[in-house]
Amino acid sequence: MKESKWSDEQLQELLSQMPKIKDDRDPKDIYQAIEIKMGKQKNKTWILPSIAAAAALLLLFILAPNLMSWQESADKQVELKADRSTSSEQITSENNTILEAKEEDSELIAQEKGSEEQDQAQLSTEPEAETNDEISEKTVASESSTTAVYEEDLAGKEVLTYAIPDKDAQNIVPVSVLIDEDPARTKFEQFEDTMSRLTEDEWGLDDYYPLKANFTYDQGNKMLTVDMPADHPYSISSTTELLLEKVLSNIMNNLDIEKINLMTEGETGIEFSHYGYREEFIPENSNGNLIYYFLYPNGADSTPFLVPLREQLNSIKDALIAMQQNRTESNLQASIPEDIDFETEEIQDGKLLIRFNNESEIIDDESTLHAIEAILLTAKDFDFDTVKLENADVDKIGKFDLTEELKVPIAANKRDLPN
Repeated sequence: MKESKWSDEQLQELLSQMPKIKDDRDPKDIYQAIEIKMGKQKNKTWILPSIAAAAALLLLFILAPNLMSWQESADKQVELKADRSTSSEQITSENNTILEAKEEDSELIAQEKGSEEQDQAQLSTEPEAETNDEISEKTVASESSTTAVYEEDLAGKEVLTYAIPDKDAQNIVPVSVLIDEDPARTKFEQFEDTMSRLTEDEWGLDDYYPLKANFTYDQGNKMLTVDMPADHPYSISSTTELLLEKVLSNIMNNLDIEKINLMTEGETGIEFSHYGYREEFIPENSNGNLIYYFLYPNGADSTPFLVPLREQLNSIKDALIAMQQNRTESNLQASIPEDIDFETEEIQDGKLLIRFNNESEIIDDESTLHAIEAILLTAKDFDFDTVKLENADVDKIGKFDLTEELKVPIAANKRDLPN
């Protein structure tokens, strides 16, 4: 804007030259006109705020639902966060509880494992102990607990029985082994070949076989020739000569041999230090019957051998009563418990009846099982074929069904050969 060139004096002079203005109106009229104008202005100032207020209300009405929805959403988000926080705390707490439980379980498992390892270590270093009940009553769970050879054992098998001295040279123990049948070979040939397979030491007996001699068997004449070396070990003492006599006698009985010829390195006869010179072996005719006792060469907890002793007895009843007494001079134990009382009755056709009295306690254990086997073997030597046991407390002991007649065994003391 350009700066004015007029001075104050010039302006005043210019204004004085202007025409004068006169207002002929009445002052009241002027005042009323002014009041009317002022009233209009007041109305204008009231209308604008009213319009603004109405617009605000309209805007609030429009925005209120959205604001409420937003508030609910915000509240929900706050609650959700709170729930999530609570849930997270619960989950964390539960996880901590689970972890603590797992840690406790792990500790328990570790403790149990350590205890088991300690127990196993103790078992590996200490011998297995049995309670008194387990020792006194070993229940028979299978037929393998029997010690004798029975008819059902002979399917496709041949039984060979060897007379073996015990380590104290007090008793001759008959030990029976089973081999496969071989029709092309005689029983004596199988007997001779099997001598070297016997494991007498493992059985707790004397290492007696094979015999130190050469054998020639004449099956037609039922004759056996025994040819010994000059330094044979069977004439060291009267005991060794007596044992040889019992062994040869057993061979004759088991192999149906009627005569044994004796030779020394191809020459007839053998010179014994106590028996003197002999050209043939003729067993002494001994009267009486065999009765069976227990021998425990490996200790009282081992399976016993049933050892026969020949006794001059009047009846099977006397034989069974004698079997209730120990034979301490021979290191043999009674095979029938002393507290078992019974009556015997001989029935025709080779049957023996044994009736237990009510006071006798018959239980299913190994001791009773072996006692029954001793009774059956003794009954066999008295020419009985079957034995019936009555009035027992049980119906079955091991493989034996006491409701039926029991067949006598084929041979005593079955043992296994090494493969």
